[in-house]
Amino acid sequence: MSDRNTHRQAWGPDNPHPLSRLKTELVWEGKYDEYGNRRPVKLPTSPLPLQRIETVDVPLDARKAEAHQLGLPFEEEEFHRKAHRDDFRNMLIWGDNKLVMASLLEQFRGKVDLIYIDPPFFSGGDQRTHIELGEKAGFVTKEDSILEEVAYRNIWGLGSSSFCHWMWELLELMKGLLSHKGMIFIRFDQTWGHYVKLIADEVFDKNNFQNEIVVKRIYKNVTGQGKVSIPLATDSLYLYFRSAESRFANTMKNLHSTREGFWRHMDDSSGVRNPPERVILGRVFMPPPGKHFKFNQAKIDEMLAEGRIRLNPTTGKPEYWVLPADAAPLNSDWTDISGYSFTTGYPTENSEDLLRRVIEVGSKSDALVADFFCGSGTTMAVAEKLGRRWIGVDLGRYAIHVSRKRLIQVQRELHAAGQPYRSFDVYNLGRYERQWWQLDRLKGYDAEHRRTVLRFYKAAPLGSSPVDGGDLGGGQSANPLLHGKKGAAYVHVAQIDTILSEAELHAVAEAARAAGGRELHCLAWEFEMELALKKQAVEA
Repeated sequence: MSDRNTHRQAWGPDNPHPLSRLKTELVWEGKYDEYGNRRPVKLPTSPLPLQRIETVDVPLDARKAEAHQLGLPFEEEEFHRKAHRDDFRNMLIWGDNKLVMASLLEQFRGKVDLIYIDPPFFSGGDQRTHIELGEKAGFVTKEDSILEEVAYRNIWGLGSSSFCHWMWELLELMKGLLSHKGMIFIRFDQTWGHYVKLIADEVFDKNNFQNEIVVKRIYKNVTGQGKVSIPLATDSLYLYFRSAESRFANTMKNLHSTREGFWRHMDDSSGVRNPPERVILGRVFMPPPGKHFKFNQAKIDEMLAEGRIRLNPTTGKPEYWVLPADAAPLNSDWTDISGYSFTTGYPTENSEDLLRRVIEVGSKSDALVADFFCGSGTTMAVAEKLGRRWIGVDLGRYAIHVSRKRLIQVQRELHAAGQPYRSFDVYNLGRYERQWWQLDRLKGYDAEHRRTVLRFYKAAPLGSSPVDGGDLGGGQSANPLLHGKKGAAYVHVAQIDTILSEAELHAVAEAARAAGGRELHCLAWEFEMELALKKQAVEA
């Protein structure tokens, strides 16, 4: 006890307490290891290889097919020269954005000019996707995939601490991809935006913070339903430069209608300038105290010659003519345009008006634009229309499907209008991603993987199957190949990094028969070629 008191009494000017030396910092569980060292971004030992699964160039394919059908030669080089940009192949990537960014660093470190992200807000709303089947057919609801469910659990495993660490890791990787003169826009709402702002300050340096831009969001007025509240009507865009050398490409916005010209006083600029006086039409004028004239004497003489300066007929004070304009300077209030759209049926679809402004502010023609939560593909669609190169990444299979469909339509529209476009490749990380997930997020256990899949499939685990090593309910199974039951059907979950083969299918079917089962569901990430045809022999 005496030693502890002595230690406490030792703190003072000559021996400051560690807490007295702390700087402003957001700290979360897991940010530092047991020795007080900053934890690095957790990644595979080497980058996972991207697997190209498709090249999409619909106008080119259509022209080739047309020429073949007519028996005519097709001049592909001529087609590329007139209609096609071949300097870069755009990339649409399905996968965990952290793993994808780590793979992209090898080729694109310091080469991305603009990043826009709209991460999930996790504000407690319904994150499911409602898909319209047709005018009369109504809607169906798409639940999150297994990967999305595990990702969500990983992000919120430790509450705000794991969320903060997840966001920090992603922003660190984005920083590595950004060019020295690049910039990033981060969209968030009030729920977690204040945490994200502090993390981004740390990653990009708060001196590189430029603006918190306010954007419009869709909101419901529920006062009439008996709920008294102030509805949330805006989101925030946090804008950071990568360095002091970053520059805006454009800071003007188009007006809905031409603003008429008008006369304006010219002596109200704040601050004192020397000399303060100006000579206008032979008279000497002085500005009010603490103010100065907007223009120097040389500029005033030039504007006088153009007839753009006069003395106000009533007050006698000098005024200048503000020219008519179709554009005006941007400020941080962007609520003049919609923040969301509803063209694809995808939830949280960002509007093209918003992304057009972001891309025009943050990049020039042929710049490389990236979105690592690409969702419905708005960023890539607008980038393509504006002649930018792009990379889009999302974990959701449905997001990739919607983006692919939308980008094909953009290709068709640009080609039909005689405007150049770029083809794009679709990638994933294949089984490499699943192996990493099993090691990192499922703790390396097949049982954890199978438990997650069975829960997602809404099947009951079998007590003695290799899922939890104990009775989990849902019945008993003496065979390790049978992992669950859904109704009367037995369920088999293949290992995360294997392809379900014909031999394995036969073995599982025999196990189900031996257990008295008449129906079997086999769940796997990949299936052997033509296994769907071969299963008929198993059914017999």
